[in-house]
Amino acid sequence: MDTLELEKLLEKTLEGMNCTLYDMAFLKENQTDILRISIKALDRPTSLDVCQEASLLISPLLDVHMPSLKDYILEISSMGLERTLSKPRHFTLSIGDLLECKLTDNTRIRGVLEKAEGQEIILNMEGTSTPFKLEQIKKAKTIFEFSKAKNPKKA
Repeated sequence: MDTLELEKLLEKTLEGMNCTLYDMAFLKENQTDILRISIKALDRPTSLDVCQEASLLISPLLDVHMPSLKDYILEISSMGLERTLSKPRHFTLSIGDLLECKLTDNTRIRGVLEKAEGQEIILNMEGTSTPFKLEQIKKAKTIFEFSKAKNPKKA
């Protein structure tokens, strides 16, 4: 089974628990093989319980469909608050998030992702909706900003 087929199998499995696949990577750390899967729950926060449930569903599937995987560690996690976006799917799952992008001409931009469709995104930069083609973006990541309370309660 190749990576694309595995992604489709994971997407279908996660769909059954109202989650979606964010990313998947085969890694080697020290001498250990790792299959790292990032997910997003669509109707609730992606909690540790959600990741555990996904792990319990995915692990036996890998045993059946990827018997060549031996002595590996399966890691299932949320996609995280701050993350790199490199695939169209990453942008689609990040609508409403604040992005920082470095363009191919090395310009740095920042805005809220309003729309992601195919190979184009729309960023709201200081009230102005601006379209960008994904090919214009060299690097993109989500930025999480803590909001400050205007009138914090005194303890």
